[in-house]
Amino acid sequence: MGVLQNTWSTSLSGRVAIVTGAGSGLGRGSTLGLLKAGARVVATDISQEGLNETKRLAENLGFDSIVTKILDVSNESNVERVFHETESEFGRLDYLHSNAGVERYVDLEKMEEVDLDLVLDVDLKGVLLTAKHAIPAMRRAGGGSIVITSSVQATHSLPGCVVYAAAKAGVIAAARTLALEVGRDNIRVNAISPGTIDTPMLTRDLADMNIEKADEFLDSVKSANALNRIGNPSEIADAVIFLFSDKSLYITGTNLVIDGGFTAVKAI
Repeated sequence: MGVLQNTWSTSLSGRVAIVTGAGSGLGRGSTLGLLKAGARVVATDISQEGLNETKRLAENLGFDSIVTKILDVSNESNVERVFHETESEFGRLDYLHSNAGVERYVDLEKMEEVDLDLVLDVDLKGVLLTAKHAIPAMRRAGGGSIVITSSVQATHSLPGCVVYAAAKAGVIAAARTLALEVGRDNIRVNAISPGTIDTPMLTRDLADMNIEKADEFLDSVKSANALNRIGNPSEIADAVIFLFSDKSLYITGTNLVIDGGFTAVKAI
């Protein structure tokens, strides 16, 4: 039996979203989902090649309300410029999916400082910078919604993921606290924690982990959750769209786990 598709629909027509890390994986899935829901999307990534492919896929699906911009989320002047350009071009900013992320699978005592800095700069600092510059624009628009991509590794980590897990736990705390700061401005802030999702990052992670029998490892990952499969980017996009939409107006300061029951199984 194939993956069940949602039967409900929601409209984000007329709204403007920025997605970081939109050149592949979850960011690309979020971008395509938002376009399908009627939003205008500024897709950002550090990779021009990745953005070109995202835009090509969007246009092949008939979506023309997409703009791509190179963005290094760890560089505040770069972030400030992209957010200013977005508001100037579209007149508003309603949504931010702060999704850009990197991983380095190496034990902490063996990790080079440059890799430690990279993970923290992108996965934690990048989230804080993009949220910082989204808030004033959302306030001027009368409100908005920020969704931050964390991970189940924030609470159920693996060896070799100390820095990544720390950053992902940090953004959950940031989302919860930021929700208190901006709630009275009608801005909602939530985190999502995906489990294992079929993305290019998963492929890179398997290579970095030097797993000889990747298929067997993936089978063990699938059997580690209740649904006995890994997830699809479109299933994460559905959750992001829900948290942006008017169907979630009373949801803020929380972390939505989207893992096929992985953390439930691990808790047994």
